[in-house]
Amino acid sequence: MEEQKLFNKGTEESSKFYAIFENFLFVLLIVIGYIGMSPIKYKGIPYISIIFAIFVIIMLVFVLRKHLCTKCYYYDKCCHCGWGKLSSLLFKKDTGNQELGGKLAGLTWGVLMGLPILVMIIIVLIKKATLIEELIFFIPFLILVMINGFLHKIDCDKCKMRFICPGSASKKE
Repeated sequence: MEEQKLFNKGTEESSKFYAIFENFLFVLLIVIGYIGMSPIKYKGIPYISIIFAIFVIIMLVFVLRKHLCTKCYYYDKCCHCGWGKLSSLLFKKDTGNQELGGKLAGLTWGVLMGLPILVMIIIVLIKKATLIEELIFFIPFLILVMINGFLHKIDCDKCKMRFICPGSASKKE
């Protein structure tokens, strides 16, 4: 990592409380998405919800930590979501492929945020649940997606990696 490309005014480490808070929001997003998609079942098993949860957990906890966090300034530090610390517990430094990680991150976050919205709309259209029943999950899910986007921008604005991170929502200048 080229030191001159780092954002010198960026946060050195985030608070553990903030990292826990942000992870709580991620877990809540996954749980609401899971429940919101669960009316689609095969032999009583909410297979789309299960595949969704397994995919998202594997990608967020393992694959993206390997490919993004092992090359990050915050490796072995508490970044805004604490994943630099998690990465250091799971993988050796500089063992991932950041370009691949950036592509996989887009896919992962697209599935995490987009699939539940699409499936919840389909559930109402095929009458597996009423509009009111599905709105109970759809509205909080959308609110959490918006909060996630808002926090992502704020976190990136304060990040040391804002100029070189493939997932940065901040201006690169």
